[in-house]
Amino acid sequence: MKSDLLKALALKAKNRLINKNNQKTQTIKTVKIVQENDKEFYDKVKALLQNDDYSLSPMKFLMDEGKLMKLDAMGRERYLLETIDKYNKVKSLIEKENRAV
Repeated sequence: MKSDLLKALALKAKNRLINKNNQKTQTIKTVKIVQENDKEFYDKVKALLQNDDYSLSPMKFLMDEGKLMKLDAMGRERYLLETIDKYNKVKSLIEKENRAV
């Protein structure tokens, strides 16, 4: 169920980005759902990169299903996009650390 929900959220977010110019501008409150300095998230990404089990769907592994289900539709999309952004930042940080060693 979680993977279907993530696919639907990603599709909605993509469609919103594609049709951004066709819609009226809306005032959206920016609320951070994902914490910036999260050691647990860093450890999950590091384990994920070392293990190939979740390489096809890392967001399913990284997102908190309890938190996801408590959010409304816009909040879910925002949570997905913020998690993707944070994953990419942490992944590049880990790759830089591995190259330095």
